[in-house]
Amino acid sequence: MKPRSLCALVLALALPALAQNQPQLEPLVPRKPSQPQLPPIEPLSRPPRGTVLVGVLVLGALPDGVSSQMVEGLRAVLKLAPTVKDAVVLDAPQPCTKEACWIMAGAAANVGQVIVAAFQGGSLRMKVVDVATRKQLAQAQRERVSSIPDEATASAEALACQLLVPAGCTGQVVVDAPEGVELSLDGQVLRSGQSRMVPVGVHTLRIKEGDTLSLRLLPVLHERTNALALGAPPAPAPAAAPVAAIAPAPAPVPRRTWTRTAGYVTAGVAVAAAATGLYFGAKSRSDLNAAESAYRNNGGVYQPSDLNTLQSGNSAAHTANALFIASGVLLAAGAVLTFAF
Repeated sequence: MKPRSLCALVLALALPALAQNQPQLEPLVPRKPSQPQLPPIEPLSRPPRGTVLVGVLVLGALPDGVSSQMVEGLRAVLKLAPTVKDAVVLDAPQPCTKEACWIMAGAAANVGQVIVAAFQGGSLRMKVVDVATRKQLAQAQRERVSSIPDEATASAEALACQLLVPAGCTGQVVVDAPEGVELSLDGQVLRSGQSRMVPVGVHTLRIKEGDTLSLRLLPVLHERTNALALGAPPAPAPAAAPVAAIAPAPAPVPRRTWTRTAGYVTAGVAVAAAATGLYFGAKSRSDLNAAESAYRNNGGVYQPSDLNTLQSGNSAAHTANALFIASGVLLAAGAVLTFAF
């Protein structure tokens, strides 16, 4: 090819490329789609929800009714814990006041954690111990706790909620009061019959009736409606009955005085009869003695005069006996008339 033709061919191919002002087109190759962002992987150390079995142990000099109620209250609150699967009651030998004993009781029951509530001298202490690592996870304490079942259980529920339930635990409260009584619970006005959800524990109820102000502790438990009914004010005393309406008391029946007089007279007659009987008794004794002496003097033979004396003595003896009997009867009759009527 001639040199002149070759130059013309090169210029024909180069001039269009040098004059191009538009950006070059990208190659028709499809891009790879962007990968979506995945959430970060949670660390394996965080326990999954609801997988830990907790053992409940209550210690201290508490009546059986208080201990059993506190155990059930703790089990109810532990169900709200995000990591607790269930709560069981531990059977531990008494006394069991050391962590080693708690861990042994938890291992025997095959639980992951043990929550211990110890009540002593008005102080309630609560600890959470991990059985596998043998370490104490948390603890809390509350002073001036009453041993009344509801108040002790409410305080225990509040401590357990503080340790294991970050979201908190509540209970329902309803207070009924008579008309005119003002109520406030922990400083907030509470209407009579109003239902309110409050944190578990022991709350202070303020009661104002007229000029009278009083405070009352109100325990709130989780698994029940904590209802309280305040008594109605005492009814006013009934008005005094008018004088005209009061029936006069019946006059006492007068005692009959003639019976006492008759009793005295009868007693006097009895004394007289007794005196006469003594006279005839003495006469009878004298006549009988005289007849007996004459009988011995006459050689064992009674003379006619001696027989008269003997008969007179016997007659006087009979008369004396009759008078004595009559005197006794009259004396008894006189006593009856005098004292019985």
